[in-house]
Amino acid sequence: MVILTGAPLLLPEQQERVLIESGLFIPLMFTIEFLVVFQLYFFLLRKKEGFGMGAFSLKDFILFFTLILIIQFAIPALAAEDPEDVSNYEFTQPLISFIFIQISYIILAPVYEEIAIRGGLFGSLNIFLRAKIPAAILSSLIFSFLHTQYSGYKPFVILFFVSLTLTVARIRSNGLLLPVMLHILMNCIVINKHYFFS
Repeated sequence: MVILTGAPLLLPEQQERVLIESGLFIPLMFTIEFLVVFQLYFFLLRKKEGFGMGAFSLKDFILFFTLILIIQFAIPALAAEDPEDVSNYEFTQPLISFIFIQISYIILAPVYEEIAIRGGLFGSLNIFLRAKIPAAILSSLIFSFLHTQYSGYKPFVILFFVSLTLTVARIRSNGLLLPVMLHILMNCIVINKHYFFS
């Protein structure tokens, strides 16, 4: 995944600059990662243990989503801090860039991250370590540190606990549908919080 993340950097410098200025660099990166990871999932992994849809429960969805909202918003509010804003630049983008950014952050990134992190990384660590708790902790640490767009330790702590929540959802449902849906709704709210809460 790290190698795929850098794929847009292989473009000529002028095209790279245009992508960055238009706000499309990160969405292009997400699209490349999604296309590669989803194909691997579809052709090689979808029938393996823990990679299927799993059991989706509305009760579990509400429980885990409430916990995610507490982690994302209530804990930073109690600490008298605003949660890290991940989308300030979206206000000034052309409509097509805005739509591409929304799709990539809200749908593409959650799908491939859940396949790669909760499906592949957690699943592999769980087999290798033969213990769910260390596998969940280690995969959540890796997940939080892969989000290099943030600075300071607080966003990484929030991401770590969100990742643990998504991992528990994956374990409880024995599949990826529940964590994918939680991640999609979380990203939708976090990316668009200025629309929802202003």
